[in-house]
Amino acid sequence: MSLSENSVSAHDLVVVYRTARGTVRALNHSSLVVEGGGTVAIMGPSGCGKSTLLGLLAGLARPTSGTVTIGGTEISSLNEKARIRFRRENLGMVYQQDNLMPHLTVEENVGLQLAIARPGQHPDGDVHALLEHLGLAVLGDRLPDQLSGGQRQRAAIARAVIHRPAVILADEPTGSLDPDNAERAIDTLIDSQRAIGATLVLVTHDPTVAARADRIIALEQPALNDAATDAD
Repeated sequence: MSLSENSVSAHDLVVVYRTARGTVRALNHSSLVVEGGGTVAIMGPSGCGKSTLLGLLAGLARPTSGTVTIGGTEISSLNEKARIRFRRENLGMVYQQDNLMPHLTVEENVGLQLAIARPGQHPDGDVHALLEHLGLAVLGDRLPDQLSGGQRQRAAIARAVIHRPAVILADEPTGSLDPDNAERAIDTLIDSQRAIGATLVLVTHDPTVAARADRIIALEQPALNDAATDAD
């Protein structure tokens, strides 16, 4: 997928779970359209389906009904194997927890992501250049447990963008950080997104972080049939 084909659209999305207590409607969102290269922040109360929506955009699951399309690919119609390949090659993922491999250095963590997404491409030059650009070069030979929380999250962002993904999906990327480190992390994320021309969809509870996006979408609590849900 070229970066000129990185729009994101979702239509008539519904996610329903059936439990012993009844039907749980975890998401009921009519539409979402993000132009290629744009940034959107998704906000809403706990249980409104923010993380569920992001998971559908990532192809981690398929909706009960509705469609998710990234560029020219309707990922909601792909089988699991095809969704995994699409995600590996075209998406960058950032989570609240950095999920760095503890036995690998920062440079090795970032290089591993590039090797997975772009097999056969020698990673060293690209990894060093990215870490230098993001002000992380001095951390390249450190293990994750030798970093602060803010440094770990910035390293995780570097890992998410090293393969120049078409779309970056971030789920509460500053949720575990203090305000100063949160600001540094979101600076790193926005700077990286703009540098590669990616589309960014960001889930956050923080209005300061959301204000950095081009647009904010507020999700409402889905109507439930017979049971409550704690989906986020």
